[in-house]
Amino acid sequence: MKSSNIEDLKEMEETFKILGDRTRIEILFSLIQGEKCVHEVAEEIDQELSNVSHHLRRLRDKELVEYKKKGRHKYYEIKDNYVSKILHEGMDHARE
Repeated sequence: MKSSNIEDLKEMEETFKILGDRTRIEILFSLIQGEKCVHEVAEEIDQELSNVSHHLRRLRDKELVEYKKKGRHKYYEIKDNYVSKILHEGMDHARE
């Protein structure tokens, strides 16, 4: 296998590791509905604010979400349609 393919596979592996956490999946499904601040996500998925912030940072590090600062708050959203597609495909597969 070519070294560029190996690097792509490593990156894919890391992405799936990030997506392999239930809390992160819940966060992403929350964000599919639209841009939200950390407080809104935490309340919606019934998690502590610090825990949600930690997971959002991990998702941001893998470029699965992005944020915009508005005043004192950060509003997160899914970075692109590929993330939504992966989540929906995964849910469809789980329901089979």
